[in-house]
Amino acid sequence: MSNLVQFPGTPSDRALNDDSDRPHAEAFRDIESEVGDLDRMGEIATDLIMHCSATEDSSHNLELATFAVWQMSKMLKEFRKNYHKRYQGEEIAS
Repeated sequence: MSNLVQFPGTPSDRALNDDSDRPHAEAFRDIESEVGDLDRMGEIATDLIMHCSATEDSSHNLELATFAVWQMSKMLKEFRKNYHKRYQGEEIAS
């Protein structure tokens, strides 16, 4: 009965308590707050860019938008680096 549905790439003799997916699952769990931060920074950047393009005298908003895009780029690079470290089982300093 346990072999009724065979998923591609899943050996039928694989144990249900196999921990081979644990590092990947933990890596995804650990990035929750970073994903939220990236999403929010993207919203801020988008909103600021939209407001900057709507008016001519919005140099302050343009500066903020430039900073937000720069910061988001920096955050994405760090995010990717940390994700790969977590996937490999390395500890990440909070």
